[in-house]
Formats: sequence, structure tokens, C-alpha cells
Amino acid sequence: MAAARGRRLARTLPLVRARYAAHEAECRAKFARGERLRVAFLVCDASMFSAEPVFAKMKDDPRFDCFIAIVPRVTRGEAFLRETFVKTADVLAKRYPGRVRLLYDLELGRGEPLEADMVFSSILYEDQTLPRYAVEELSRRALVAVLYYGYGGLFATNERKTPFLPNVVFAWRYFVSNEATRAMSVERNPELAGNIRVVGYCKMDRLASISPASRKRKRVMLCPHHTIEKDTEGLALSTFLQRSDLYLKLPALYPDVDFVFRPHPLLFPRLATPKWWGREKTDAYCARIEAFHNVEFQRGGDYFAAFADSDALIHDCGSFLAEYFYTGKPQCYLLADDATVERQFLPFSRRLLEHACRAYTDEDVVAFIERVRSGDDPDKAGRDAFAAREVCVNHPHATDAVLSDMENTIGKQGGRSA
Repeated sequence: MAAARGRRLARTLPLVRARYAAHEAECRAKFARGERLRVAFLVCDASMFSAEPVFAKMKDDPRFDCFIAIVPRVTRGEAFLRETFVKTADVLAKRYPGRVRLLYDLELGRGEPLEADMVFSSILYEDQTLPRYAVEELSRRALVAVLYYGYGGLFATNERKTPFLPNVVFAWRYFVSNEATRAMSVERNPELAGNIRVVGYCKMDRLASISPASRKRKRVMLCPHHTIEKDTEGLALSTFLQRSDLYLKLPALYPDVDFVFRPHPLLFPRLATPKWWGREKTDAYCARIEAFHNVEFQRGGDYFAAFADSDALIHDCGSFLAEYFYTGKPQCYLLADDATVERQFLPFSRRLLEHACRAYTDEDVVAFIERVRSGDDPDKAGRDAFAAREVCVNHPHATDAVLSDMENTIGKQGGRSA
């Protein structure tokens, strides 16, 4: 399969680049004529809308006609498709009235074509949505810019294949979070040297505008990952099966602390399958979590307010490891053993772990919470310096870096920016 993919990339890439050259010329011509560019933001899950700050800024610019195009996420079954599609449409329609278009008919199971001069997408995998929304297909009509749906460049299992994904290779622009990711990607696939750009992590720009609520009690986020399968060549970070009892003990152990229990959206759907816990045990567990007066159970959706309003994070997730550095607050990373670090983490994410508390036992987690309760954060200065230098690139202006790169390529004509 890898060989077949390589042949496809080699055969198709020159054609895609030729299309982009023509699209760039047409975009410059439209600007010269004073016409607006039609810009679509392709989304299949609101929590993966990494280009949202770009949309928020471009929608008010008179040079652009911007809209959000909701498409289905097809790889997790019909029930998940419907739930995610409806939730994504509802969340974004409330946030941006009149700017959301549904490109999929749930009853007919049919997608509509996407017409635009430029498309921003965070969908890395071609099979994640319908074939007509793959980058190669969209490149026939538009410049397609891809922003990684997460922070990117953290885990070996992802980055072995990411630089060769057709949606990445065929992108007009592939925007990444930091120099370490760019260098690693180009080393793996030199063809990316022409389209990859370091801009920072646009998704986190919005965090700077969210003020935490005024409160007296400490607030700790508990975020277990979904990768419970261990016999796999893919990502395997989750310690939930070993730590599930701990999540039930902490709220009782610390009644003076408020907890936000926010599992990865795929964790409980996976646990509910016959291979793992099944529906009855999974529902019973969720009910026990929700019964605590000091626990807020968040089921997906926007998590920036929770980040801003928290004092600490306990988790074994992917992008959260980098994203929580933007808050300036401490985090505790749950690990089964050091072999997980050696097997799964890339050099950059290992440096992230150096500024997080590693927890291998329940006692390690308890010790971390005790420090949070007392306000003891000995690595605060070192963590902040590292974050400013290597993690939070261009923060909170990564969006401006994206727009600057785009304007430097297709020109700044067509009216004044808002």
C-alpha cells in the first residue's frame, strides 16, 4: 500500500501543483478586478476546527466571502456520523449565525460539491470524510490550505505517516506549529519543502481572549485519551483501563476541589463496544462520575473556557500535552511506564514532558493535586520560558502569520483589510 501511495503521489503531485499555479493567478486577477475571494472552511468536527481563528478574522475582511462548510465524519459508524454532524453544525451555527452551510444530507446520505477559490481544512486523512472533500479533488477548483487538527509533531506513530498523507502532500499550504515539526516533516518527505510553513498554532490564538471565571475553589481537568488498544502499531497512550477507579476516587478524596471530567470523544463509544466494557458497564461508570457534586462531565465541544478556568490538567492525551502550555499552568501526564515514552514520543514531545509532572502511580497523581492545592509550582519560570521559545510560536498571532503568508503569495489588492 505504501508503494502504491508513493506512485500515486509522484504521478499526481505535478498536476496538483500546476492547478495551484493557475489558481494563484486567478486569485491575483480577482483581487486586481476588485472582486472578493470565496473562502470555505471545511469542518467535520467542531473540536477539530483548527482554522477557526483564521475564519474569525477573514470573515470581517471585505476582500473575502467566507463560510464554514460542514461535512460528515464517516470513519466511526452511522451513529457517530449523525451525532458529530448535528453537534458540529449546532455549535458553529450558534457561534457564527448565517455563516454555516451543511454540505451533507443526513437522510439521503449524499454530499454536495464545494465551490470556492480557497479552502482551509484540518482533515488530514482522506478516508475521514467523503472522497469529494479530499485535497486532491478540491485542488481542481481551489487553493487548499491544511492546518493540522492538533498541535502536530508529537508522536512517532503519527509522524511516520503524516508527511506522506495525500491530503498533506497535495496541499497548497501545510501550516505547522513549530520549527521542530517542519524540519522533521521535510526530512521524512523532501517534497513538503515547497508547501510547508511554520506559523504557530492558530487554534490557540482565541485562548488569549478568554478570561477565567472568578472563583475560590481549585479546578482540575481530568482528560483520559481513547487509545486503549495496546496491540497496535498506532498511537497507544491511554491509561484509562488502569486508572478508571482513580477518576472515581479523586472527587471523593478532594471535596474542596472542582473537577472537569472531559474524556476524549471517542473513549466511551469505544468502551461501550462488546470488545471492551459494553454498553451497560460504560453507562454505569458515566452515571457514577456524574453523581459527584464537584464533577462537571464535558462531552466534547469547545474546551477553551475549561482550559482558561482551570488550575491544572491531569491527562494522557495527545495535543493537550502541547496545548496546555499556552495556559501557563501545570499539568500531570499519566504514563504506564517509560517504555511508552521511548516508543511513542518524538524528541520535541519528550521536551514537553520534561516540563510536566510524570505520573506512573495513583500516588503520583495525588501528590500532584496536593501541590496544586497549595499553589506549589516550582517549574513555573522554566516552563514559561520553554513555552515561549519552542511551543507557543507567534502566540496569540499565529493567525496573522497564516494571512501574511497567503497575502505574500496572492497579493494584497482588492480593498483594505478590516
